[in-house]
Amino acid sequence: MSSVRRFPSSMKERWVIPVSLFITVLLYVAIVMVVSEPKTLADFIWLPAGSTKVIYDFYASNLRGSMFTGFLALGGFLMSAKTFIIVNMKKEVYDSDKYKRDWLDGLKLNGADKYKTLFSPLRRLSNIIFYTIASCFVASISQLTLGLFKSIPTIIICFFLVVVAVSFLMLSLFLIKKNLAIMFAHLDEASVEKLEQDRKGTL
Repeated sequence: MSSVRRFPSSMKERWVIPVSLFITVLLYVAIVMVVSEPKTLADFIWLPAGSTKVIYDFYASNLRGSMFTGFLALGGFLMSAKTFIIVNMKKEVYDSDKYKRDWLDGLKLNGADKYKTLFSPLRRLSNIIFYTIASCFVASISQLTLGLFKSIPTIIICFFLVVVAVSFLMLSLFLIKKNLAIMFAHLDEASVEKLEQDRKGTL
């Protein structure tokens, strides 16, 4: 087992930052087009007088408080649910004999250098949930720290942190769904095997 190569899961999530940055830029462009009428690229950088006040007033009165409480509550919920999710996934899926047999078959077929460790998918799920919790807390705290400065750059940074948190949240939901699908598949196979054994026993 010590010869099995470990793949760092953080390497797979590098796309989150550039994608979040791209979405934030699109959001900034949309905001500028709503509050002003830009005609050149410079108009997106040097906003007309009064635009900053309009953007900040809307952000402060409609978004800042909601994003602070929402992401704070979401981070707290995920922090309390993380252990429950990981422990149940481990017990129902990764500790099952069926999963271990399939993993050993894949290990023999692909070789130790090209195959992941037994708990690698569970480790990745745990890491992503942790990143989601951390990004939610950072996004929440930024609303009452950076969000207090009346400037466009600080507002954009706050939005960027929110997009990062949402991106990790979507990835967490995808991985949870993927692991649940594996769990239900194992449960279905186990129930079918039990029915086959009962049927053969009655015959």
